[in-house]
This record gives sequence, structure tokens and C-alpha cells, in this order.
Amino acid sequence: GIRWDVSAGAGMNDVDFFIRNTVNASLGSATPTAFDPGDYTQVEQMINLDFGYSPSDNTNIAFGAEWRNEQFEITVGQEESFAIGVLADQGFSAASNGFPGFSNIAGGVFDRKNISLYVDGEWEPTEKLLLGAAVRYEDFDDFGTTTNYKVAANFRITDNFGVRGTVSTGFKAPTPGQSNAFNVSTEFDLVLNDLVNNGTVPSTSGPALLRGGKPLEPEESTNFTFGTFFNVGGLDVTVDYFQVEVDDRISLTQDFALTPAEVDQLIAEGITSAGNLANFRFFANDFDTETKGFDIVATYPVEWAGGDTVFGLSFNKTDTEVVNPGTNIGATRIREYEEGLPETRYNISANHNMGDDWRFLVRASYYDDWYDSEDGNVYDGEFLVDLEAAYSINDNLGVVLGAQNAFDTTPDENPGAASGVGNRYSQFSPFGFNGAFWYLRVTYDLL
Repeated sequence: GIRWDVSAGAGMNDVDFFIRNTVNASLGSATPTAFDPGDYTQVEQMINLDFGYSPSDNTNIAFGAEWRNEQFEITVGQEESFAIGVLADQGFSAASNGFPGFSNIAGGVFDRKNISLYVDGEWEPTEKLLLGAAVRYEDFDDFGTTTNYKVAANFRITDNFGVRGTVSTGFKAPTPGQSNAFNVSTEFDLVLNDLVNNGTVPSTSGPALLRGGKPLEPEESTNFTFGTFFNVGGLDVTVDYFQVEVDDRISLTQDFALTPAEVDQLIAEGITSAGNLANFRFFANDFDTETKGFDIVATYPVEWAGGDTVFGLSFNKTDTEVVNPGTNIGATRIREYEEGLPETRYNISANHNMGDDWRFLVRASYYDDWYDSEDGNVYDGEFLVDLEAAYSINDNLGVVLGAQNAFDTTPDENPGAASGVGNRYSQFSPFGFNGAFWYLRVTYDLL
């Protein structure tokens, strides 16, 4: 009576950087005008063993194990992309301008392995009550061990009304990339109204240590949900409240200005482009957050217009507050977490089926306002409309014609774009900035 499943997976993602039409000014006339700055490569492997067993009709037990390996590699770029040329002493910038390459010291392979064990149980003592509990143990070779749990209950008080809730803890270890990545890029500074080089350095590099940097630690969370579900006639409704508290969140710090001594220290550590850096930042466990909100989902079917229509409503309101901020997060970063995403989001839809052949969908979505830290603006909320029509030619062949954002809605334009110093639209728009997307899809079912 034991059910089992064995799986293995492997994946690789490679980012190959290149930059053209630029120079390493410190090399003088010997500089190339195109550079290979190097690569970022992430490789992962995992093996899972999962088992299930039902001792009785109202009880189920699951247990299993997982092994996972994560590997992050920084491939060194061509020498000219990070070299400090003979003209550097005269004030000419070193490394490839715009995006310096990864030096020999910055390059390397950083990996982490972990194993985990879990057990999960569900028990239905009555037809109206379902109880569940789970515990998971993980052992990381660089962060030690962690144990997390979840307890859940679902109680159907009547045939048309019930309540449910969960309490759980969570854990997120920093990735090898967050702990070790070097990155320098040219960005527009709103204060200086000019282009500057900003760098992201490891939290254990010399300048980061002077600003409170230290080896990254895992994030830990406590999660709580409570909700109700009920139906009145054909109307089905669920309402759920949620609260998520995350301690020691991992995030980039604010930008710090470099002193001449710190520039020399970064160069010694292998960031040869530090001579051109105006600011630097690093990943840190620097604050906690509390996120609270609720979800409402409702559906209502109606027979009319020669078919059946299901009307739907999905509503979400979420509020995040930064608590216990450290000294390195900064006011801008706090505002990003608290206002960078819409506080309110909902959509209303109608999905109409006419017989076995035709289906029509109309959906209106609303996104509340949001804050863009790059240009310092708050953008107004917007409504978007999606349309779709589908026709089944026969039991196997079908055609779908649709439009996402059918009325070509875009965010308000960035006021700074008029002077040529920024994007036309906010790149952090929650619904994108590409306007309408029309599609034609043909489906064929082989079975």
C-alpha cells in the first residue's frame, strides 16, 4: 500500500555579457572597442524521494528526502575588460567603460549542497474536519541546519459554510550568487544628474565590512492564515486573511560613496574598475518585514444568451511594513518595499460558453498606484481589459483569438523622460509597458 515517486532534475542558466562601442581609456590607443566581460553561470542538480501511505480511509502519511546542489560561477572576462592601463595614473578610467569585466580575483566557482527530510500527515476525524501537520529538516553545508513546520485545519461547519487556517514557518538561504557576486554598471544618478559607476560587492569585502557588512545569514519567516468559505445558491465565496513576518531579510543596501582609501582596497581585492566607482552596495540581512492582507475570490454561474456564463471576482489587498530597519537599508529602499507594489489589485471576469463550440472571455483588471525609486515618482493605478474568443472546429481542433490589454493601456509617462534622462515608462510597472498584445492560437488534441 505504499506509494512512491523518485525524480531527478538538473538545470543550467548562463548569462554571457558583452559590451561594444566603448573603450578602456587607460589603455590609450591599444584599447579594443568591443569586450567580453565574462559570464555568470548557475548550475543546479537535485534528487527527490517521496513516499505516501494511508493507514486508514481517513488518514494519510507522506515522507521523503531531497538532495540539492547549487553552483554559481563567475567566468573571468578578457584581460582588457578589467585591466588598469598605463594611462590610469593620468586620470583615464580603467576597465571597459559602462560594464567592467570580471577580474581574475573576482572569478571563481562557489557551490553549496544541502539535504532535507520531511514528514507530513493528514487526518479526517469527522466528515467535516480535516487536520494536517508537516515538519521539514534541512542541513546546509555552509549555514547549518533548520527545522520548519506547518499546522493546518479545515472545518466545514455546515454544508454551505466553513472555516480554515494555517500556521507555518519558512526558511530561505542566500544564494551563492548573492554571497559572492561582483558587478559594476553605469547608472543615471538623479541627484548628480549624470552617469556614474555603481558597484555591487560581496558583503565580506573590505569596504562592505566598514559599513556593517558580514557573511549573509538565512531569512526566516512565520506565516499565519485564517479564512472562511461559503456558498449562497450558486454564489461561491472564499475570504482569507494572511500575515507573513520575515526576519533578517536579504536585500541590497543603499548606495555608499567610496573614499580614496576604499577605492585602493577594492582594487587590491580584484575590482580593478573601482577607480571609476562613485558608489557601492552589497547584500545584507538588514531588516524585518510584516506583510498583512486578505484575498476574496467569488464565482457565480448564470444561464443566459444561449449558454452558461461564470462571473468571477478576485480581490487582493496587501500591505507591507519594514520593521527593525538596520543602518544600511536607507529610506529609498524602505519605500521600495512598502510602496513599490500596488496595495490593491483585483479583476472581474465573465467566461461564457455557448454549447460545445464557442467560448468568450472578458476580464477587467485594476492595479493600484505604485512607487518607482529610479525616478522618484508615484504612478497612478490603471484598468486593463483582456478579451478572448475560442471556437472548437471538431473534437480535436480548436482556434483561439485574444488580446491582453486590448485597449493598449500604458503607465503614465516618466516626467524625466522628456529631457532624455530616463525610460519613457516606469520599468517597474506591475502590468508592463508594452501595451496591447494580440494572439492567435491553434490547438490540436492528439487523444
